[in-house]
Amino acid sequence: MGTKMKIIHVDTEKGWRGGEQQLFYLLKGLNKKNVNQAVACVKGEELWKRCKKSGIKTVDLTGNQIKDIFILGTEGKWADIIHAHNAKGHNISVASKPIHRKKVIYTRRVDYPVKNNFLTKFKYRNTDKIISITKTVQKILEESGIKSEVIYSSVEKDINNKIDTKKVTQIKKSFKNNILIGNVGALTEQKNQFLFIDMANLISKQIKNSFFPIIGSGKLLNQLKKYAKDREISDRIKFLGFKEDILNYIKALDVFVLTSNNEGLGSTILQAMMLEVPVVATDAGGVREVVINGKTGLLVPKNNPEALSAAVIRILRDEKLRKSLIINARKFVNENFTVDKMVNAYFQLYGEVIE
Repeated sequence: MGTKMKIIHVDTEKGWRGGEQQLFYLLKGLNKKNVNQAVACVKGEELWKRCKKSGIKTVDLTGNQIKDIFILGTEGKWADIIHAHNAKGHNISVASKPIHRKKVIYTRRVDYPVKNNFLTKFKYRNTDKIISITKTVQKILEESGIKSEVIYSSVEKDINNKIDTKKVTQIKKSFKNNILIGNVGALTEQKNQFLFIDMANLISKQIKNSFFPIIGSGKLLNQLKKYAKDREISDRIKFLGFKEDILNYIKALDVFVLTSNNEGLGSTILQAMMLEVPVVATDAGGVREVVINGKTGLLVPKNNPEALSAAVIRILRDEKLRKSLIINARKFVNENFTVDKMVNAYFQLYGEVIE
């Protein structure tokens, strides 16, 4: 079946976030299994550029949903399966179904409640298979009467081989080898870097040589800069923007902090754990399925800067705890969240859906 399987992946996101990284892992893994695939994505955007750079076939979308329904409908005719990876991609995959007449799969990566309207119900009813990236996401769908299977997000086993140690040293030196407590993610309400700034404010009073890089870009940059300035902590918070070589930046951290309000899983946590950086995270969505408090990381309530700063300080001061979290986390991710495991699960699922 491997040679015959034809998949079009649909992802209309304009930036490059966790979902796009997961899609890329899947593309590369399925390639090894001889799957014929293409990515329907918006021409000129980051995902499209990376597909072109990697020699992955694209179906060029416009970002206009009406036009894209017809493009996908026509192009989709050669595939066995249309696999949507984000909400708008899901919309056009289902809306174009009367034209392409293929099976539609949707991977849901968010932990928001499902909208209770006719179009959303129609969309899910006309999807042949729904995948949740965590049990938490699965439970949210179940509450709306929608059945799904869980296939966890993943991380590469050989991620450490991608580290440029000279670059990591350089990053640390640029902070004068001080303690680095960092956050990675788009600058959005969902990722809540305001909480990260409040936490930094508390930690900096206790740990004088601490710095707080925020890696990511987004619409809240100016608001976050002002928020840091108003709290007189601008000298310690560094907005580094989007980084292509994100792994080097994660590796340079002493503690990785996730401050999200909502999270399907938070795949950057998996990267940090594999790179042996201890993790402190808010108890948002599916995060607790990866960050097992006291075992693979420290989990704190949402919107609680005191709890967050106390957890970070605990890791910095308790060497024994730090080491055990690092060892346990790496082992846990290696056993449950590898790319091979994810790719095999999707490959098997495609086979079942086609039959």
